[in-house]
Amino acid sequence: MVEYKKLLSKNLKFMRTFACLAAVFIALTGTFVSMTTGINEDISDLIPGSQIGIFIGLQIAMLIYIRKYSKALKTEDGLKTLYIEEHDERTKLIYDKTGVSGFRLSLAVITIATIIAGFFNQIIFLTLLAVLFFMLMVSIFLNLYYKNKF
Repeated sequence: MVEYKKLLSKNLKFMRTFACLAAVFIALTGTFVSMTTGINEDISDLIPGSQIGIFIGLQIAMLIYIRKYSKALKTEDGLKTLYIEEHDERTKLIYDKTGVSGFRLSLAVITIATIIAGFFNQIIFLTLLAVLFFMLMVSIFLNLYYKNKF
């Protein structure tokens, strides 16, 4: 449990750093909205809004996990419950069946590429946003399917 507690503390520091960086990015995107290339005026507002929305969503997820991990680190019972939850064999089987590790890496890379593409090209941004949305829908479907199956 000592090693798991160290791992949670390390993850907590990473999440807090990411949440701060996300807040900085939200502020910078709001400030530098005019940097997006504007071919179509209707879409030019969509790009910074999507970028800010992605980071707000990620920030909310980080804040939820920060709260969960902080609460678990306060008591030994909470730490034990979280350890059991994260090392559950059923959950590991579902993750293996859905290919979660590679899928999460792909989602992260496509999310970063989508945000960066928003500053340079609207067509690439929209394409990557559609791919990101499709991958999220596939991930949700696979998780629901395998949770009901097992």
